[in-house]
Amino acid sequence: MTTREIDRSSWREELDSFSRQHEGWIVSVTMRTATGDVAVAAHDVPLHGVSPASPSSDDIAISVGSSRTILTHEVHEPIAVQMELTVDEADRALIIHAHDGTTTTIEFRSPMRPEEVDGIPFREPL
Repeated sequence: MTTREIDRSSWREELDSFSRQHEGWIVSVTMRTATGDVAVAAHDVPLHGVSPASPSSDDIAISVGSSRTILTHEVHEPIAVQMELTVDEADRALIIHAHDGTTTTIEFRSPMRPEEVDGIPFREPL
C-alpha cells in the first residue's frame, strides 16, 4: 500500500471531492492517541462527508451514520491529511493527523476505485 500526502493548500478542494465521490460508502472511523490508545467512533456506517468544520477554522469535521443518527467527529488542529491507497490505487483510507499526536482514520469496508462501483451507494428511504 502507498500513502499520498494531500497538500494543506488543497485540503478544502480534496475533501470536497473525496466526499462527493464516496458519499454513502461504508466506513469505520478510529482514533489513535499519541500514547497508542485506540477508540472506534463508528463502525460500518455510511459516510456523509469530510469537510472543514467552519470557514474560519482548519478543524476537520467527519460526518457518518444513518439519516436517523448522524455522528460528527471533529479533528482539532490538523497538521497533515493523507490518502492511503491499495496496490490497485483505490482509496483505502483517509488519515488525518492532529497537532496533539492523535491520528483519525476513515477506512472503507470495501476499498475500490469510484469508477468500479456497480450502481449507486445505498440510500435510506426518507
